[in-house]
Amino acid sequence: MQNYVITLGLLVALCSSASSQVKPWLPWFGSDSCENGVCSSIFPIFNEDDESLTFDNCEEDDEDGTCLSPVTATPPADDSTNEEVAVSKIKDFEKEAVEKAVGVLKALGVNPDEEYNPSQQRGGRLFGGGMLMQAAIDQALAVLRIFGYNTGAQINTIPVQPAVSQVQQAALAALAKVTAHKAVIILPTAAQDTNLPNYEPCRGGEGLCTSAQECKNIGGVQGKSIGKCGNCVGCSVCCQFVIGCQGITDKMITHFQSPGYPRTDRSNEACSLTLNVRDEVCQVRLDFIDFEMAAPVAGSCSGVDNFEIINTAQPGGVFGPGQSKLCGLNKGQHVYMPVKPGNILIMRATTSGVRNIPLARLDGTNRGLSGDTAFRWNARVTQIPCEAPGARGGRSGADGKVTRRIPSHYRKLLAPDGCRQYFQESRGRLQSYNFDGKSEVLLNQNYAICVKRPARSCGMTLKALGFSLPASVGCLPGNVATETLDDVEDISPICTVCCTSTAEDGPGVNYLGVAGYSDGASVMSPIGQNYAVNQDRYFFCGSKLGVTNLIVTRTKGPLLLRVRTAGKYWEEWSCPAGGCLGFLMNYDVDTGTC
Repeated sequence: MQNYVITLGLLVALCSSASSQVKPWLPWFGSDSCENGVCSSIFPIFNEDDESLTFDNCEEDDEDGTCLSPVTATPPADDSTNEEVAVSKIKDFEKEAVEKAVGVLKALGVNPDEEYNPSQQRGGRLFGGGMLMQAAIDQALAVLRIFGYNTGAQINTIPVQPAVSQVQQAALAALAKVTAHKAVIILPTAAQDTNLPNYEPCRGGEGLCTSAQECKNIGGVQGKSIGKCGNCVGCSVCCQFVIGCQGITDKMITHFQSPGYPRTDRSNEACSLTLNVRDEVCQVRLDFIDFEMAAPVAGSCSGVDNFEIINTAQPGGVFGPGQSKLCGLNKGQHVYMPVKPGNILIMRATTSGVRNIPLARLDGTNRGLSGDTAFRWNARVTQIPCEAPGARGGRSGADGKVTRRIPSHYRKLLAPDGCRQYFQESRGRLQSYNFDGKSEVLLNQNYAICVKRPARSCGMTLKALGFSLPASVGCLPGNVATETLDDVEDISPICTVCCTSTAEDGPGVNYLGVAGYSDGASVMSPIGQNYAVNQDRYFFCGSKLGVTNLIVTRTKGPLLLRVRTAGKYWEEWSCPAGGCLGFLMNYDVDTGTC
């Protein structure tokens, strides 16, 4: 009984809606054929909740919110558009009303094949369903008459479309919007191709996003979960892949560690990692998270524990001619290497645990280092792509396929061509390899150190904390740019640029190359106080970095320094007191008005 009352109320509301809402809109279309509240001509029924009448017809919301601004229900300017809107509204209203009316008649037991008139009565008590059910039938038939289904029609002949749920309506509306905008629908398989497992970096490049199953000890690769990660299909953990001795990998990020790391070792062995370079990769960055080995002897690592890099793209040497080995202390240092797709990169540590680690106490007391002769290393190997994965296979957006992307972490790491080291901060510290304040600098080095140039920069300032490179006698103080040598035969002076002499009895070519401008002294200028141009030189060697151990550079080009050391070991007289130890300096990129 309660359902009948509710249904009757709905039908009464529909009838009253038809009577009250139609008349105010009829003048729009010149329809005046309404009698006794029943109109046989076409008329629009508008729903006050219809968003199409209360908001602008925007394809998508704009930033200033104009698509969300209410508008008044004023007649459209185009009569043809008005008629289309009206017809659409009428059809929607008619379908809803007819569905409810037919539903009431069937629910009250009306025979679908029998003709019924409003005057027909059904027996029953007043509140037991008789009079109330008859009233519901009369209202339902009245609704049908409004839409042209006259008294006496069979219910089965009235077309009723199947009901559509709200969820289905929302889905159809979304599909219509997508079709209107011609959007590309990306299938799950395509989304999986876009964000590949074992490719997306996580935790600042410490690991790769992958599945829990993949992050296990498989084939000599030790996987360790270091966090959660879900930015690729099937991924759930951030996995750090660690490979020990004689390992082979092609993963984008790998950690190569000494046996038993972080414990130290004294084993006499050769430990290597072979990296198969992926097709889209053009650079490899090697970060020494930890590196403690014996110091070089006479500028060479060949006779002590060493870490060698064999790069097929650099057959002449990674750090200079025939120089691909590191030793000593290199914690916090990094190396960039150019690579070619499909090539291999081998990192090989040859150890004996015989010679002492620099700065280690011989009595066994540990000062934060490994102590005495024990060694250890932990190197993070990152492959840096220069193009998206699969690009060489012809995948692109032109043919409708998903275009893969290079993750931002790799894009930020990418260094300019020719840089062996690349510093992206505007302020930091630079030092030569194996610098510890006591060990000698390596021979045969010839590489570039690059600093990222931010917008509106004009140069940088370098302040040496330690500096000593081989130099001839006249250049050894470090505060002169040239020296004058006497020719014994002609007794005529010869002027030579410091740090570049190739004389047989000299120390060879050794320098830190940077475009000097000033030593920090200031002068007054028309625009105020400025640096004095008093150190216009490029080559620096000897016991000091110029006159004051400070260099101010002014350049519109790349910010870079070049490190060069001789191929033969220098004489003791060629080094400042304490030896030729390399350099340690602070740098600060100058920006703004210079």
